[in-house]
Amino acid sequence: MLPVIQPSRVTVMIKPVGAMCNLRCRYCYYLPTMELFGGRERRMSLDTLEALFAGMLPRFDQHVTIAWQGGEPTMAGRDFFQKAIDFQNQYKRPGQTIAHALQTNATLLDDDWCRFLKSYGFLVGVSIDGPPQLHDHHRLTVANQPSCNAVLAGLKRLQRHEVEYNILCVLNERNVKHPDEVFAYLINLGARHLQFIPAIEWVGDGQLAPFSPTGEQYGEFMCRVFDLWYDRYRTSISIRLFDALLNQLVLGRMPLCINDASCHNQLTIEHDGSVFGCDHFVEDRWRLGRIEDDRLDTGWFDRVDQDRLGDFARRKADLPEACVQCDYNALCHGGCPKHRPGLGDRAEASTLCPGYRRLFEHAGPRLKELAGYLRRGMQPPPPAPAPRRMRRAPAVVGKTGRNEPCPCGSGLKFKRCCGR
Repeated sequence: MLPVIQPSRVTVMIKPVGAMCNLRCRYCYYLPTMELFGGRERRMSLDTLEALFAGMLPRFDQHVTIAWQGGEPTMAGRDFFQKAIDFQNQYKRPGQTIAHALQTNATLLDDDWCRFLKSYGFLVGVSIDGPPQLHDHHRLTVANQPSCNAVLAGLKRLQRHEVEYNILCVLNERNVKHPDEVFAYLINLGARHLQFIPAIEWVGDGQLAPFSPTGEQYGEFMCRVFDLWYDRYRTSISIRLFDALLNQLVLGRMPLCINDASCHNQLTIEHDGSVFGCDHFVEDRWRLGRIEDDRLDTGWFDRVDQDRLGDFARRKADLPEACVQCDYNALCHGGCPKHRPGLGDRAEASTLCPGYRRLFEHAGPRLKELAGYLRRGMQPPPPAPAPRRMRRAPAVVGKTGRNEPCPCGSGLKFKRCCGR
């Protein structure tokens, strides 16, 4: 039986400006998708935006999750997002609720943006790759300038306006070697919800991009972060992968698509109205349909190509026998097809397989212990008290001037903190 879209579970990702962004991160996987749209950067039309919600909301469940992505989605402007809210209010059913998540580099956020995000209950994901020396290695502006200071300014505005946020840290060949420094820095910024995403891209057939971490490096990083989290922070800090693994162990459900059994509960809507099954596979062969913008196209959802979606979803289950027989298959299901050398077109193991194995072997017993308490409706024993502030001298990160802000995120000058 072919997988079908389940409106009760599906998440809709909207890319209102496609790959358009005010940064030029060296590991960005969205920029190559511009070729599919003729190299043009433009905003989704209001006609397409209206048709999107007019055709979707009447068919979806009572609770709908919208993920706004880019490029940099705030480049669409606040007026565009206000129109999106207006269209949702116009077309949603009585009692239907809509949750919003926005992934941003935070550099364009001003007080008006933060007030808007707060008023409509947006969950904001902020991309930060660690201390400035690590963050600015790959995350540069279009003028090839560092971006960390602008990101931190946006984060502080979100905090000042009490906007709910989490931090997404992209692991690359540089910061993956410094788990203590990265974790301490993000904790000291005030983050309480973290996710770590490896920048896995390919050059040629089966060759990792120079900025991509190896599976072994990813595993070592996550094992070290797990130890820090488990020993001191497991009741105060949420780390997405660990939460997802606990959810699988306690409830038998994997909320993280990368480690789920199939790829069919997310739709990605590009700026031109094209519909795809995943933002990692914005390719012409995986286009599932299109929202027409010459009229109010309320029937676009019914035209989504379910057969092609089924072909797309089944690729994830095409694994080598070693993966099928692996003791940890139920926890990773082979990972994301994007992380396989053949991008899911061949029965191959993920490049992250050694890292997954390392993490599951290392963390598995303690995760199962926590899951046992939760299944019985009990609270696990609390961890040891966390220090007021984590301080790890980042000597390996790079030179820091005595009067520059300390890379550990304390807010103090380097000479009065880790450089003392």
